[in-house]
Amino acid sequence: MARTLTTALKNELLTNDIRPVHLIEIGFSTPVYLTDCGFPLTSSISGTSRTYSASSFLVGASSFEEQVDITKTTLNLFLSGADQTFISTCLNENIVNDTVEIYRGLLSSSNSIIADPILLYSGNIDTFEISESTTESNVKLLVVSHWADFDKKNGRKTNNASQQRFFSTDVGMDFSSQTVLDIKWGKEWLTILLVFTNHLIDIIVLVMKQYLKKIKIVLNTIITKYFKIKKVFMVL
Repeated sequence: MARTLTTALKNELLTNDIRPVHLIEIGFSTPVYLTDCGFPLTSSISGTSRTYSASSFLVGASSFEEQVDITKTTLNLFLSGADQTFISTCLNENIVNDTVEIYRGLLSSSNSIIADPILLYSGNIDTFEISESTTESNVKLLVVSHWADFDKKNGRKTNNASQQRFFSTDVGMDFSSQTVLDIKWGKEWLTILLVFTNHLIDIIVLVMKQYLKKIKIVLNTIITKYFKIKKVFMVL
C-alpha cells in the first residue's frame, strides 16, 4: 500500500536514534488499543485521540509480505490467554470480520509519539484459535486483508455464533474453536463417493456377467437335451 510520511517522521529517520513502536487496534465490540511500547502512548492517528495501553498480554505478531499483485495477505496476532477477557470475547462474541489495524510509529526524545504513525497492516479477523497447556495460555487471531472477501464462501460456519443464529439453545459448536480435527466435506467427499460408486457399478456388472454366463450354459444344456429327445421321438 502507498504510504505518505510526514516531515517530522522523515526528519526523525535521518537521526541515529530511531525508536520504533507499534500501535494495535482490535475492533471488538469493546475496542482494544495496545502497544508494544513499555509505557502507554497517546495518538490521534485514527482521527480521535486514543490511549494505547502497554500490555504484557500482547505476545506478538507474525511477519507478512506485501504483494504487488492483488492478492490476500495473512497475519497472526498472538495475545496471552492469561487475561481471560480475550478468551471470553472470542468465545462469546462473533469476532469474525472485526477489524485489526497495526501502525508503526517513532518515539521522540521526550518519549511521545511523533505524528503521524504509518499504517502497517489493515485487515479483518478470519478465525481464532485458543491453545492452553499447564504452563501457558494463548489466543491466536488469524487476520486477513480485505482481498480475502473475493475468495470468501458465504453460508453457515462451524462456530457457536453461527449455530445459535439459527438454533439459539444449541451448544453443539460451543467448543468448535478448540477442535483441531479437519472436518471433511464438500468436493473431497464428493470425489470419494463418485469413485466408490464407479467401483460398485464395476462389481455389479462383473457379477451380472458371471450369472449371465451360467444362465447361458443352462439354457444351452436345456436346448440340447430338448432336441435330443425330439430326435428320438421322430425316429420312433
